[in-house]
Amino acid sequence: MLDRMSLLFRFRTIAEAGSVRKASEVLNVTQPALSRSLAQLEDFYDAKLLERHARGVRPTPFGTKLLSTISRLARDWELAEAELAGNDPAAEGRLRIHAGPLWSSVVLPTITSKLHAQFPNLTLEMAPSVAGSSQALIDGLIDVSFGGLYAESEHPNLETRAFSKICDRLVARADHPIQQCRADDYEAVHCYPWIIYSADPIYEAETLHAVMERTGRLPQIRVRSSSLLAIFRLLQDGDYLCILPDAAALGIPGRPILTVPIELGRRNSDTGAVYRKAISHYPPLQALMALCADYFETIDQRLA
Repeated sequence: MLDRMSLLFRFRTIAEAGSVRKASEVLNVTQPALSRSLAQLEDFYDAKLLERHARGVRPTPFGTKLLSTISRLARDWELAEAELAGNDPAAEGRLRIHAGPLWSSVVLPTITSKLHAQFPNLTLEMAPSVAGSSQALIDGLIDVSFGGLYAESEHPNLETRAFSKICDRLVARADHPIQQCRADDYEAVHCYPWIIYSADPIYEAETLHAVMERTGRLPQIRVRSSSLLAIFRLLQDGDYLCILPDAAALGIPGRPILTVPIELGRRNSDTGAVYRKAISHYPPLQALMALCADYFETIDQRLA
């Protein structure tokens, strides 16, 4: 079995390098030896793993499927070695994370230092959530995905944990004049400039629909930004209005941003984590889940 794992990792290096010659340089293994390794795997699976093209080689459809399995096996091997090393907090380790805007801008920055207090040598590799995060989880390319929970995350090899229900609400700084308005004073929203969070098209559609439905005219949109952090700064320093998740507004440091008494936002969605069941017993992941639960328990208490 170990010999076959070695062959599989050699195949992955060839596929990633795009040629046997480049892979031989990476692995410091002769080209004939790599070619023999590839031939052994193709004989074992009775299928071609690579096909030639103008610039080198690329995986066949079966080779692509096998690469997905290799990625998962490589990560499981790494976790198994960490488990055999024990639960020593000083041990090296890593978590690869995809995170939505609320998580990457507010939640994770708030709790990361607490995680490192428990596991000081843990490396976190964070990237924005993208289409296909569920498949990346299944393939072992990432360990956990934070954000909205949807049907695509329902897979027998994945585990889902919901932490809270996010409600989109109209928000502004705590001392904004609109905070003194009545709940039914919808015309007040036209007295101030608006910000649209453009990274998610849903927010623009929701904002325009909500204001049009209540007042019959469009809001004064003066800023469109894909940066949640930039929006927070604008809201803290100006008279802007914006529809955002209520948990995002409560979680930022500095000048407080609060929900406005005038109710415009309507969308509710579960937010949480999706991860492979194979990694569920990894101590840093367990600690991270506990910190997330504590964070949202505090936020939910403030929203109650």
